[in-house]
Amino acid sequence: MDKQIRLAIKQIIKTLYPTAQVFAWNALSHSLNEWPGMFRTADDTTHGWIIKRATARAEWKNPQRDRKTAVYDVWGFYGFTAGNENENSDNDFAVIVDAVYEAIKASPTLDVTRVERHGLLQIAANTTIDTGEETLHFVQGRLEVNLCC
Repeated sequence: MDKQIRLAIKQIIKTLYPTAQVFAWNALSHSLNEWPGMFRTADDTTHGWIIKRATARAEWKNPQRDRKTAVYDVWGFYGFTAGNENENSDNDFAVIVDAVYEAIKASPTLDVTRVERHGLLQIAANTTIDTGEETLHFVQGRLEVNLCC
């Protein structure tokens, strides 16, 4: 079921941003200078996402039934350009992050059997990363998914 959830989140993002490079697993290497190339789009911009399970926990609901909760990292990356007050990559990426939030919110079960309901996408960090030759916007989202039955 874990893979189905990651693929469902990927599909939500790809529906909004078909050219974005979206990985439903932790595809990041330890070499930061490789990251921008992973997220390069066909039009030579940088936009991508990583979706991976971060944690999982469970509790007994009664002696016969448990309840599992899986927490997913939903990390976004976007090419940085300084621009000016009206036109800059920070404004552009904010629109993208808000759209992803709204699209995930609109699918509370992710259309996955055994997903009871997910929480709202929480943004734990919204910053930039220096990858060497290029700077990327980076948003660290977390999505808690409650599983049932």
